[in-house]
Amino acid sequence: MLTEIGARLRRLRRRFSRAEFEVDRLRLERSQVPTHSPGLLLIQIDGLSRIEFDRAIVSGRLPYLSRLLRREGCRLHTFYSGQPATTPAVQGELFYGVKAAVPAFNFFDRAAKAIGVMYNPDSAKRVEAQLAEKNEGLLKDGSSWSNIYTGGATQEQSHFCGASMGFSDLWKTGKIRNIFLFGILHFPSFLRLLALLPVEFVIACVDAVRGLRKGENLYREFLLVIARVFICVGLREMVTLGAKIDVTRGLPIIHANFLGYDEQSHRRGPSSRFAHWTLLGIDRAIRHLHAAARRAEGRDYEIWVFSDHGQIGCKPFSTRVPDGLPGLVERCWPEVARVKDLRVWLSAPPGQRRKPIWRHASYGANRGLSVFEGKDCLVTCFGPVGHIYFKEQLDATLKRQLADCLIRNGVPGVLFNENGVVRWLTKDAEVVLPEDTSLLRGPAELLPTLATDLAGLATHPNAGELVCLGWCCDGTSYSFAEENGAHCGPSPQETQGFLLVPPASSHLFSHELARPTDLRNAALTHIGRATRPKHRRSRQNVTTSLRVVTYNVHYCRGLDGRFAPDRVKRILRDLDPDIIALQELDCGRPRSRGDDQLAEFAADLGLHQLFAPSIVNGEEKYGHGLLSTRPLTLVRQSRLPTGGVRVIEPRDGLHARLLIGDREVDVLSTHLGLAYRERAAQIDALLGPEFLGSVPHDRPTILMGDLNLTPSGRLYKRLTARWRSPSGGAILRHVQGMAPYPTQIRTFPSFFPVRQLDHIFVTSHFRVLAVHSPANLLTRRASDHLPLVADLEIANG
Repeated sequence: MLTEIGARLRRLRRRFSRAEFEVDRLRLERSQVPTHSPGLLLIQIDGLSRIEFDRAIVSGRLPYLSRLLRREGCRLHTFYSGQPATTPAVQGELFYGVKAAVPAFNFFDRAAKAIGVMYNPDSAKRVEAQLAEKNEGLLKDGSSWSNIYTGGATQEQSHFCGASMGFSDLWKTGKIRNIFLFGILHFPSFLRLLALLPVEFVIACVDAVRGLRKGENLYREFLLVIARVFICVGLREMVTLGAKIDVTRGLPIIHANFLGYDEQSHRRGPSSRFAHWTLLGIDRAIRHLHAAARRAEGRDYEIWVFSDHGQIGCKPFSTRVPDGLPGLVERCWPEVARVKDLRVWLSAPPGQRRKPIWRHASYGANRGLSVFEGKDCLVTCFGPVGHIYFKEQLDATLKRQLADCLIRNGVPGVLFNENGVVRWLTKDAEVVLPEDTSLLRGPAELLPTLATDLAGLATHPNAGELVCLGWCCDGTSYSFAEENGAHCGPSPQETQGFLLVPPASSHLFSHELARPTDLRNAALTHIGRATRPKHRRSRQNVTTSLRVVTYNVHYCRGLDGRFAPDRVKRILRDLDPDIIALQELDCGRPRSRGDDQLAEFAADLGLHQLFAPSIVNGEEKYGHGLLSTRPLTLVRQSRLPTGGVRVIEPRDGLHARLLIGDREVDVLSTHLGLAYRERAAQIDALLGPEFLGSVPHDRPTILMGDLNLTPSGRLYKRLTARWRSPSGGAILRHVQGMAPYPTQIRTFPSFFPVRQLDHIFVTSHFRVLAVHSPANLLTRRASDHLPLVADLEIANG
């Protein structure tokens, strides 16, 4: 009945869905796949470190993500960015599997003999073309929103991306037209945007006045107001709206990037109230996308939220050294090279626009002139990492002299490749990478990887002969740009973001620490473009500990009325139990496509099976069954009595035996009837000599299933009373009462559980470690019941 109501509501909602109306009116292509196929919505919060994420959760700036952690059972991982810790590099590894795609946000491209700036469409396209030659893009057949690269998505499906932001791209693909049409068709969102823009403009102006009082630059404060209004609000709303449309279309994978926090952190710092305020709007956008994913018709979407890197609070290097890094190189060059004619090409960081030579050089470089024409040295710096290039190759001695001069005059650290050996010089130490990790900070398991990546940065084909680092090991940090928040370097704040995944996907991440390659492989596996890895949950003692699950799967028809066995597979795969009791299984029935559901689950999970059909009609069967990681021996399967009541369907008991370590364990599975007298007779039969009565009192025993009982009733108490065995007595106890923190866990109905109908009883031979019932987006849709999970340990003796 619940599934029929859900199906009708789904049809009604679809009829009045604004997104459905827009897809039809714009004649947007839909994905033609089975309705239960998995989909993935990747949401990137640009620049939010793990440290700042935790602070935002505590302070209430991310209320919806906090709810996902507390109530939906989502798992939190640390996301390691690699080196350099910047979006073009991370997205290169995520979309194409290529580590360190670029050495910085801007750099000298030796092959193209031009300066690459990654928000420039030509630079982004050039880099992406090189990446696409190595691997297929993650976003193939999907869409890309507000990224550096298209990620393999077509130009028509790439929106506000660096590699498709040229005006000709926007015009040819019709994106300019669609932006206006989206605004008209999605009029309430358009009105909200119109209301938000002036409010945010006023707030930004007030904050700009405060900045000017503190001595900030007028021009940069003006740019900040523009960024606040059009990136933090306008772009955020457009990305949210567009991603919702793509979810409605059923695209297999969608990547949406929210830039607001990163933009404001650069100016005010990652811990500033100004930056954290933008997280409220991003959190609200994620909530809207979650709602769209729940209503999606084309696919079963999961949403993974992550940040590509973090930011570190810093000071502009120009406050330590006049004219910043370019000026310091200009002063150190004669001391090292002993030349009279100083010829330094300066690619100055944002905000240092006062040097005519920088303007002239950029002007010439954009017109195809050699960047070294009439120059000896090139400096690019955009954040806490700066690259120094030489027109003519310097010997190791001269490079070392220049590095020493830079460090003596204030640069915190310098990397350089000396005949294949990467050295990291600081004022107080010199180490060789990746062997020596003493200068690095962060989790111990991360340091060797970070040292290897940092050494790889120094030897990148497009890296400078000298790589300057603004991060100091004592915790201070400087940026070679005029900013108060920066990223690109090796500090823990910059390299550690976060990754939030729903429980049904957590088995795809085997470690607490995940890097872009791990996220890419997990995404490809989830959407079916890669082979699913075999995963087993870590257990303290495989010979005594086990996880048991009872789950009424409602023949895999979800509350939205859709038949989707893959949902149940994903739930069971994530739970990774040792013993599973499943109720309401079909085999060979037309309503479930003729599938043998228990056999499919067993094959997919690599488990042993026993099936107890309660209804047999030719080739069609219906009943319940057991799955186990250990071989199952059938002890008894028989029909349970009806108690003289006219029943809707017959009920059966299933008794099996298996070995855990060197001990035999008896497992009983059943699905009791609905009427009181029927259940009473069936419980008496289970306690009688045909089932539990034949089990020796010293043998560990488990009874589980959908018993249609509520706690504290007379039938419930009868189950927990002493039952006789041939050699004595034993007591069945409910796992919830034996748990370290006893509680009543309700499992029905799944969308709003108010009754406890599913139960697990064990004898005193077990110690209950934990009991829970995962309630999340997937489990609430897959069936009308939630699964009940118990972690057990066989006691000694």
